[in-house]
Amino acid sequence: MNDLGLAAHGRLAMLVGLALTCSACATVVGGTTQEVFIESEPTGATCKVDRQGANVAVVNPTPGRVSVSRSKETMIVSCTRDGYEQSNEVLVSSFTGATVGNILMGGMVGIIVDAASGANNKYPDRVLVVLTPASFPSDDTRDAHFAGIKTRLGAGAAAEIKLIQGRCSSTNREICTIEVKQLTDARDKALADLDRKRLAAKVAAG
Repeated sequence: MNDLGLAAHGRLAMLVGLALTCSACATVVGGTTQEVFIESEPTGATCKVDRQGANVAVVNPTPGRVSVSRSKETMIVSCTRDGYEQSNEVLVSSFTGATVGNILMGGMVGIIVDAASGANNKYPDRVLVVLTPASFPSDDTRDAHFAGIKTRLGAGAAAEIKLIQGRCSSTNREICTIEVKQLTDARDKALADLDRKRLAAKVAAG
């Protein structure tokens, strides 16, 4: 094989490697459905998953997994439990970057089909819905309640990041960096949402 042939072969091998290390490559690699792990704080809640006004899944009680079709549309997870206010979380669908995998393995037809079906999109793998008690006896108990959840959120995110970094290799480091950034952003959003819930929580009149 001449130098040009070797170079072309090397580029193809690199692209194939990228496709195989892609964490979510639409229909060809990831399929048209995905699982989402739904948990609540506290556990034992009933959670409904709705999309465009229609129910697509239910977890009763939490925690539990649901299988949903990939879509571009946002989903709403609403959870209820006796003694707590209803709490909702929005699951935004994001583009997975699966086009490379489809170019190599499924062709342009695969790209068109995935774009139309939403299979190039993916929801977060897990969601934590924090339920606020109907009322707290004091400001101190309210703050202690949310401080405990904040600590668990931070520890959980740190463990997930360590897991991602532990499975990284030189061939998929860029993908791992993206996953860590997404997880960090999700953690920061969850902490900000948690503080808003704390400020809005009801405290019994002294």
